[in-house]
Amino acid sequence: MKRKNPFRILFFGIAVALSANPVDNTPIARFSELVFDAANQWTLELYFPFEYQEDTIDSIIINASSGEAKINAAFAPWTAIGLITSDSLSIPVPIHRDGDTIQLSTYSSREGNHQVRIDRLIFGNTKGASVGPPAAGYSIMRNVWTDRHLNVITMDCLAQNHSLGAVNDTLGLSGTLKGVIYDSSNRPVTGLKVLPASPSRFYLHTSLAIETNGAYHTQIFRKFPAEAIDHLYVRLDDFAGWLDSVAVQPFQLYDIQPDTTMILDIRLMDDEYVLTDVKERNSPLLPEVTLINYPNPFNASTNFHITIHDLSPGTAGTITIYSASGQLVKQIPLDGHSLIKWDATDMNGRLLPSGVYRYRLDFYEKTVASGSLIFLK
Repeated sequence: MKRKNPFRILFFGIAVALSANPVDNTPIARFSELVFDAANQWTLELYFPFEYQEDTIDSIIINASSGEAKINAAFAPWTAIGLITSDSLSIPVPIHRDGDTIQLSTYSSREGNHQVRIDRLIFGNTKGASVGPPAAGYSIMRNVWTDRHLNVITMDCLAQNHSLGAVNDTLGLSGTLKGVIYDSSNRPVTGLKVLPASPSRFYLHTSLAIETNGAYHTQIFRKFPAEAIDHLYVRLDDFAGWLDSVAVQPFQLYDIQPDTTMILDIRLMDDEYVLTDVKERNSPLLPEVTLINYPNPFNASTNFHITIHDLSPGTAGTITIYSASGQLVKQIPLDGHSLIKWDATDMNGRLLPSGVYRYRLDFYEKTVASGSLIFLK
C-alpha cells in the first residue's frame, strides 16, 4: 500500500482546480456533449465556463482525425451553452462514431496578449479513449465537478438520453458494477478498518458499497484506459487530503453502457486496512451445494444439475450467466428445481454468439459455486 502525502494531494487538487477554472477568466470553449443520429451526423454541445463574449474570443477551431475547420456559428452573448453541427463550420469535418479525437482550440486576445486554450475528447476505439463509442441516438456526455477536497473530477459518460442545450447531469447515465471483494486469503471483505470512527470507503469511479457478506456494488461511468486497473482508492470522507491505494489483481473494463450490469469479483493484494472477520447477524446459513454442468462444450442447450444438502425452507438461489467480458447475459431462478436448462439465449430470448461464458450460483446474494462453459453453434 502506498501512502499519499495529504498536503501534497491538497496542493495538487488546488492546482488542478485552478487549471480547470483559470482565475484570469481566459475564454475557453469546452466539450460538453456529442450525439450522433442514425445517419452518423453529429451535433456537438459546447460549454463556455465564463459565458460567451464575442469581443473576447477571436476564433474557435475544431480538429478531428479527418481535418479541421473554424466554427462560424454565432452564439448569443453571455450564453453558457452552444450547439454546433458540421454545417456550423467553415468546411465540413466528419467525426467518426466508432472512435475519434476531437480538439477544441479557443483563440483570444486580451489586453494585447494572444492566448489559446485547448480542450479535447478521445472516445471509442481510439487509443487513449476515456469512453466507448456511442450507439446511434446515445450521447457522450461530460461531467466536471470539484469535490470538497478541491479535486476536479472529469467524467466522460455514455448516456441513453441526450440533454443537448441543457446542463449535464449524471443521473441515470451509468451502468452497475457488482461482485464480491476478496482479501489475499480469498475471504470476503466485510468492511474497512481505517480509523473506524470515521467514514471511509473504497473508490473506483464512485464509492463501493460493501455489504456484510463481501458483496459490493458501484456505479460505473466510462471505458477504462487500455492499461489494467491495479488498485482501489481508500478515502476518509471527513479528513481532507487523506488518500491511500490498495493493490488489486489487475482487471480491465470496456464499453460501459447505460442501464447494464457487469459482474466482476475484485481480489485484493494488500489486507492492511480491510475487515474479513465480521460475523453476519441474522443471516441465513448457506447450504452445502454440488453443481455439475453438462454437456460442456454444448451446441444447443446445457444443464446445471444442482444438489443442495440440508436445504432449509425458502432457500432462494439464482444462476447468473455472463459473457467472458463480464456483461450480464441471463439470470435463472432455481424455484426449487434441481435441474436447470439453458438454451444459450439472453434475457430477451435472443440466441447468443458462440464463445466462452461464465456462470455463478448464488444463495442469499453470496456465490457458492462458479465456472465457465463453451457454446459452439
